[in-house]
Amino acid sequence: MDLEIAEMRLLESTDLNGPMAWAWVSKSPTNTEISNRLYGDLSNPKSFSNLLEIADEIVSMNVQPGSELTPFGESFVKGPSASRKTVRGETESWISITAPLKHVLSTRSGVHQIDSSLENGSVNQLRWNGSHWYCAGTDGRGLVAVATHFGFDFDKEGIDSPLLCMNGGGGAARSSAVAWAQSGGKIWSSGGRRPLGNRGPWAGHLIEGDTVVDHLGKRLLIDFDLNPGEPLSIPSVSADLHLVSSYNSGVVEQLVGQTDTGTSLDGRWLLTAQHLYAWADLFAPLMVEELPGLAQTVAWLNQFESALRAD
Repeated sequence: MDLEIAEMRLLESTDLNGPMAWAWVSKSPTNTEISNRLYGDLSNPKSFSNLLEIADEIVSMNVQPGSELTPFGESFVKGPSASRKTVRGETESWISITAPLKHVLSTRSGVHQIDSSLENGSVNQLRWNGSHWYCAGTDGRGLVAVATHFGFDFDKEGIDSPLLCMNGGGGAARSSAVAWAQSGGKIWSSGGRRPLGNRGPWAGHLIEGDTVVDHLGKRLLIDFDLNPGEPLSIPSVSADLHLVSSYNSGVVEQLVGQTDTGTSLDGRWLLTAQHLYAWADLFAPLMVEELPGLAQTVAWLNQFESALRAD
């Protein structure tokens, strides 16, 4: 891959002015850089070199075929169906943002969207090419990728189509509803702190609670109202796949677990998938064929995290 990463930062900000200023001016005084307990200080060359050395060793390890990480084989993210009309810059800044900043940008922000993330308030990826800003929302594409990896068939229709049982209506929930609907699945919104609403692109794919009982398709359950780092709880309803929307910052207990109600997945699966799509959709779509598979990336990141904790 003909790509050089010159700088990496973890920035803490209550708005997007700080991160976006970082893209324009190196070491903008408005930024608060984070010294992460796991990664250390990324602005320190010694810490950064240590991360690269560990990563270089780990990427030589391959995920085992037939493991719990690949119950249906490996899967790879797909590039955009149409060529993105974006201009590459000699030097670019790529930014991943999280709640509560996902809904800050609007269609009047002067940012070019490659999807409907501005209308849906679900932006979580930004790219500055030196002249223009581009944005995307990859939470939904990541969710669909995880479901497909664990055997959900979006070619099935009607009562046999995949069913998303979702709590919450924030940016990640809206992004997921859009992607799930575009893939052909059905959605049951159980409520949450913020209602999903029935006026979005997902409107024609919503089903009511009394219809859920008779739905035969595979079910994915996710609660987007979980607080960051909240541990896995046993779901109150049965589902083939229970995907945690957040993840505990402590030691990973199980990336894939089995409960009385189905298969449970640590939130690192969703985190990994959405960032693979950040590369495929926005950051480096021409390199999509070079990106590793979902299970392989999850395995690498898990080994990387374990190595840093033991360091």
